[in-house]
Amino acid sequence: MYPRRPSTPTTGEPTEAMFPSPFSEPGAPPAPGAFPEPGAFPDPGVEPLLRLAFAEADLPALRDRVSRSAAGAGLDRERLFDFVLAAHELAANSVMHAGGAGMLRLWATSGELVCEVSDDGVLPDPEVGSRQPNLSGSGGAGLWIVRQACDAVQIRSVPGEGTTVRMLMMLASRPVRDPVGP
Repeated sequence: MYPRRPSTPTTGEPTEAMFPSPFSEPGAPPAPGAFPEPGAFPDPGVEPLLRLAFAEADLPALRDRVSRSAAGAGLDRERLFDFVLAAHELAANSVMHAGGAGMLRLWATSGELVCEVSDDGVLPDPEVGSRQPNLSGSGGAGLWIVRQACDAVQIRSVPGEGTTVRMLMMLASRPVRDPVGP
């Protein structure tokens, strides 16, 4: 979904200056300020329940922390799995397609639970995830899964600034499936 890091026209090597690693070495915490606060979407006006810089090794802990934070915020148990799955899909996309790292923020406000993932990647297609992908197992279903699981999804992707995806679920319960019958 995200293109790989751009390469220099002469050597074909990745341009590290455009996408500097936030980590000084594998497994190290990100450098302070490595992931600036996203300014693309309105600030929710409340402190995040969770703020987590992540890399591939952090994905299992990320799922656990998102699950605990979402449950603590009052997300309906029947929707909790979908929320955690969607947050994991966004983080996994950052790891796989956007330089290997990202920043997750989560907050509750006005009866909504919002999760935001930001990274240095750029989406080439603004409608990515809005059409059902080939589900043969070759990948490419992450944002489609997020759109199916959540009540709302916002995507902002700008070359040179990166990508921020916000997903939202209402905290009030809703039917998991539509009723069948007349």
